[in-house]
Amino acid sequence: MDPQVRFLDPPVSWALRSWDRHPAAELLPDRHQSLLRSEPEKYAQMVQGVTSFGIYLIDRDGVIRSWNRGAANLTGHAREQVLGQPFQMLFVDADVRAGVPRRTLEFVRANHHVRDEQRRARRGGADFLAQIALDALRAASGELLGFVEVFQDITEAKQREERLYQRATRDPLTGVANRGHFTEMAALEIERARRFAEPLSLMLLDIDHFKRVNDTHGHEAGDRVIQTLAQTCVASARKIDLVARLGGEEFAILLPRANKEPAAEMAQRLRRLIGEQRVPIGGGREIAFTVSIGVASLRPTTRDLAELLRNVDAALYKAKREGRNRVELWFE
Repeated sequence: MDPQVRFLDPPVSWALRSWDRHPAAELLPDRHQSLLRSEPEKYAQMVQGVTSFGIYLIDRDGVIRSWNRGAANLTGHAREQVLGQPFQMLFVDADVRAGVPRRTLEFVRANHHVRDEQRRARRGGADFLAQIALDALRAASGELLGFVEVFQDITEAKQREERLYQRATRDPLTGVANRGHFTEMAALEIERARRFAEPLSLMLLDIDHFKRVNDTHGHEAGDRVIQTLAQTCVASARKIDLVARLGGEEFAILLPRANKEPAAEMAQRLRRLIGEQRVPIGGGREIAFTVSIGVASLRPTTRDLAELLRNVDAALYKAKREGRNRVELWFE
């Protein structure tokens, strides 16, 4: 094998089969290593007609040496616009500045292969999410000859996946976590807190006299109150906290790495902030509302999430019994 094989793309007369009828696995470079090593220009010509996947060759200096129809379709870049250009031209500006193209090639030089999801540039300034498989092409002697990449646009698939995830984990009225997602994540956080001997606390919030809001101002006003409460909780929470609507007017905030003292301070601060909110209900009118909050912290004797929820519910009940618009802590 000639280790100095050049990355050219001359007209080569091949009887091409219809690659678009085959799954992505048929297009992966490891299925065609022999042809890639011996005659990369023939490989480039063989996949020229593929339209569903971008397939192209890069020389060892990171310069694009071939470009199939799928790559042109997915990026909007015609063949003559990319041949001879650096690999980094395919990336969004932010990733170029962050060194993503350079690191990608360095990784493949060292590890021979990478499969990843990356933001790629589309002609006209737009971008798309690409699933890429990039392989190093080496001579029999081990010398690096260049690279071959197969990519496809997975933007719509990812968006569908995100919509399904949001539908499964988010409360539709407020956008915060729903009860099912909260239960799942809280159980994991409790397990993590125990493993690393870290504190964890939980707040339970309930809107005071919420039925009166609905009866007096209507359910639309009640929904706005619930949304305002959710927005205020999210704005006040730390990045590691989890805000959830458990149902109706009841919300929970999971506080990892917070013992009872800072949790109580956070609850008091949140209670005061909520009391300052004004909710427009139409006709130039606004209403205010308050919340009662219970706080409980994870203790060595706490068995599971169900017990922690019982404890914080007892604290919330005490806050409501003692006059509402207040914070109460649970103690054994």
